[in-house]
Amino acid sequence: MNFYKYSRKFAHDRITFIGLGNMGTPMATNLLKAGKKVSGYDLNTEFVENFKKEGGHSDNLNQSIKESDVIFAMLPNFKASDDVWKNAYKHMKKGAFIIDTSTFSPVDAKVIGEEAKGKGFIPAICPVSGGVQGAKNGTLSFMIGSDKDQFEMLKTILQPMGKNFYYCGDFAGGQTIKICNNLCLAIQMVGFSESMALGVKLGADPKVVTEVMSTSTGRCYSVDTYNPVPGVLPNTPASRNYDNGYNNELMKKDLVIANECAESVKLDAEIGRMVRDYYIKLVDLGKEKKDMGYVYQYILGNKKV
Repeated sequence: MNFYKYSRKFAHDRITFIGLGNMGTPMATNLLKAGKKVSGYDLNTEFVENFKKEGGHSDNLNQSIKESDVIFAMLPNFKASDDVWKNAYKHMKKGAFIIDTSTFSPVDAKVIGEEAKGKGFIPAICPVSGGVQGAKNGTLSFMIGSDKDQFEMLKTILQPMGKNFYYCGDFAGGQTIKICNNLCLAIQMVGFSESMALGVKLGADPKVVTEVMSTSTGRCYSVDTYNPVPGVLPNTPASRNYDNGYNNELMKKDLVIANECAESVKLDAEIGRMVRDYYIKLVDLGKEKKDMGYVYQYILGNKKV
């Protein structure tokens, strides 16, 4: 089936966006700012009302899916995505794009992609990096798993929300790279939190530690962009009580997936397992909605919260 033939019929200006959380709302809002007609949906009615205040619509979901050229999902896990797409398939027009920007395992990504393609739709599994700030600023990086002949069209559709677009291969490709990225991020965050906690306990000023490390060999995203110490950087979740960030529950999910993938290829990812266990513990302690940088407080308090 020639999917590109179908995609040329649509202007891609009518969009349904499902999942209006910390990432989804600013992403959908940037589509609105680009002149798209966007209908947004979420189980949380407060999120929906906030999106409507930005100029979005939220009418009948199935009717919106039927009328849309593009359906987005930004959801917390594979089950939520799978449920959404199983319903959407009943109402979508042939040749419409499904673009799932959620994070789940590469195996599940392939399942969704192949199923959608088999039904006559144009799937792309496109997890993102850049966090809430990147979503607000429209500077996200998209890791695109799709048929290669759709890549240029996908970049056009995604452009209002992002700055970097990477073709990562088949439907599993983007998720593979996203899981590797988040494994690295979590390891950085735990490592920096441990070194910062040591500095603070020895009497160092965390702002000076950050300033020095930002220009030294310890420099990384967790140091100069997503610092986990309150008050060091003004726009990080740590400086707003660890709220409205990439929460511990999501990071736990990503690390569980990463470790399952490592086991499947017989890779002994020992540090990955250790870091996974930190986030499992934070969730077990009731801190699942706090930002992933809260691990600094956990380490600073000698594994107590």
